[in-house]
Amino acid sequence: MTETDEILNYLNIKNVDELFDDIPAKLKVSLDLGSPVDEFSLIKAIETIGKKNIQGNMNFLGNGIYDRFIPPLVDEIIGRNEFLTSYTPYQPEISQGILHSLFEYQSIISDLTEMDVTNSSMYDGFTSLAEAVRMAYRINGKNEVLIPENIYKSQLSIIQNYTAGLDLKFIRYNFGPDGMINMEDLKTKVTDKTSAIIVANPNLFGLIDENAFHVSELKKDSILITYYDPMSLGLIMPPGEYGTDIAVAEGQQLGIHMNYGGPLLGLFSFRKEYVHRSPGRLIGLSKDSQGRNAFVMTLQAREQHIRRSKAMSNICSNQALLAVASLAYLSIMGSTGLKKIALITMNKSSKLKKALVSAGVNPVFNGINFSDNLFYFDRPEILSKNNISGGIKLSDLSEYNGYEKSSFFSVTEKTSDESIVQLAKILGD
Repeated sequence: MTETDEILNYLNIKNVDELFDDIPAKLKVSLDLGSPVDEFSLIKAIETIGKKNIQGNMNFLGNGIYDRFIPPLVDEIIGRNEFLTSYTPYQPEISQGILHSLFEYQSIISDLTEMDVTNSSMYDGFTSLAEAVRMAYRINGKNEVLIPENIYKSQLSIIQNYTAGLDLKFIRYNFGPDGMINMEDLKTKVTDKTSAIIVANPNLFGLIDENAFHVSELKKDSILITYYDPMSLGLIMPPGEYGTDIAVAEGQQLGIHMNYGGPLLGLFSFRKEYVHRSPGRLIGLSKDSQGRNAFVMTLQAREQHIRRSKAMSNICSNQALLAVASLAYLSIMGSTGLKKIALITMNKSSKLKKALVSAGVNPVFNGINFSDNLFYFDRPEILSKNNISGGIKLSDLSEYNGYEKSSFFSVTEKTSDESIVQLAKILGD
């Protein structure tokens, strides 16, 4: 009898699969990993797979993860042993150095967003959005959530996964022909049952949505959740100034390398009256027994520290190192540098629109774009033939039925004018 057989007999089950019978079938993933291999062979196999990742001569990818310039000092700072190998950053006995850094991170993100409180980081932007929906439900107990009709499939999937069991109803609101929120439609859908309204600004078409600045006028006693682009705040009004209750974002642009999609950083800010309904952890400033300033873990309402029924979230870690990276980036760039990058980005978007229009490729909307630009384009073979990274189809990101055969091309401050001209020439041939 093998050791496995002994364990199965002890547990009174027939096979290992019975250990997972309580997991719904639709959530189970079957992976054929093949036979065990030695370490050398495994490394060679991974290297072979890795060689398939070819960066295009021109990069016009975006929609959440962007190729932005990162000052070398950012990597120098987070590469220091004090940060790179610091003690697990969610224990109460964490060192003063990392506590101080996370406190400054919270402060600088709160300043950037004009929100009262920021926690000391979440996993990424999309899970932050899902946590915001859960937080809204904890605040008011209502079960209807208004979401944009063009919400990304991945965003909605994560929200639904995080809120499973809460019996929430997701209602989509419409956009007008200009790509902006249809305020009349939204107004008719806000009821006494509305728990939260999710808006994105820049929105998921890539437009700076002027109507988003006025949604708070319609929200009644629901919670306004804004999904924002942190780089755009160098120019546009921060969420705290237009009545946002919970502001969340993906912080990858703030000094974090793309790394083929992760790890990422979730920014999570909110109004101070909701602090005891917030997920994650908060760092505060106090005094020690000798009256000196001391940074402490002020609040950590997670299931490892309090009874599960009273936990605000089951998040078991955070992105402390990446939070320090964003702190370093914003400290180095300053408000002037952030504004300059935002201006350059919008200028590049304008140049991209003009160049592609001259090549016969028209934008879907005529509004002001930040990084992401949606065009009537559906010829991916031209892009692959010319080794161009970009042209993400709207239909690949969203279930939105409008604007068929449209694709995104995104820019950053690193996008050269020459590459824009070359792209227009290639698409115009």
